[in-house]
Amino acid sequence: MRTFWHKSYVCPVCNSQFEAVRIFTDAIKIKSRESDLKPVYDGVNALMFQLVSCPKCLYTSFEDDFEELHIPHVEAIKRMHEKLKGFEIELSENKSVRDAAAQYNIAAVMYVAREKFFRAAESFLKLAWLYRDVNALDEEKKALERAKEMFLKSYMEEDLSEDHQIATLFYLGEIEKRLGNKREATRWFSELFKRFSKSDSIYVKQARQEWQEVAFEK
Repeated sequence: MRTFWHKSYVCPVCNSQFEAVRIFTDAIKIKSRESDLKPVYDGVNALMFQLVSCPKCLYTSFEDDFEELHIPHVEAIKRMHEKLKGFEIELSENKSVRDAAAQYNIAAVMYVAREKFFRAAESFLKLAWLYRDVNALDEEKKALERAKEMFLKSYMEEDLSEDHQIATLFYLGEIEKRLGNKREATRWFSELFKRFSKSDSIYVKQARQEWQEVAFEK
């Protein structure tokens, strides 16, 4: 079974045409999920290839909103490119965790510039997952702290869909739990149950289990 293929893109910042490595859906195998719903893959780690980066200007985002860039944000990202000159990232199927981590860091900063704080939070969360996979615990903690900041900013400032509100509340609770802040974890999980107790979302179901664990540890 083939694992990788290449898809063509046009960068909305510098107008370069390029190809990015993608993974065939059939090649992605999830063995299990951890308490924060981080997937554990059997075979290729799909986290390494979720982002798309322009090799010329390093504009980076998740694939589904790569071209959704408003003109004022283009100018902001062009200014960022000046700071990234000379910065090299391997973007082939042979990329390292370091390369993928750099992509997530760049994506997070660019999402903040685009005022997409939920997506910035997702970027930092998945960065933390990458570090967890290689047992870089200090770096994972730093990424979780940044994810928490962005989830909170998103919750306070963005007009989120119900699904994104549920995910945000779940991760605010789960990240606080992982950082050892049991009281704050309980507060966010309780807010999730208060607002969305009737939802059949996987986040609500998982939060009930996590809340019980936090309560039991008290």
